[in-house]
Amino acid sequence: MAGSYNRDQIRAALAETDPNYSNYLDLESGNVVKIHDTDPSPETEQLRNQIMEGYGDRYRYIPGGNPSPGDDDVQSWLEAEGL
Repeated sequence: MAGSYNRDQIRAALAETDPNYSNYLDLESGNVVKIHDTDPSPETEQLRNQIMEGYGDRYRYIPGGNPSPGDDDVQSWLEAEGL
């Protein structure tokens, strides 16, 4: 699945350390969607449901916690996801 993905956004998602947020790559737009996991607003709930319905096909989870990801980390994540 070759595509044009925003590597800067992926790098930022890999560096995410706030456990209240999850990041997903939208394969259609190439951008990262950042979602607040405990936000009860209808807008966030709708987005969360959209992501879960398209998980694996359209959206891919990006695990955070890397304090200083580089280009190699981004490439490794893309390859691990088969992208």
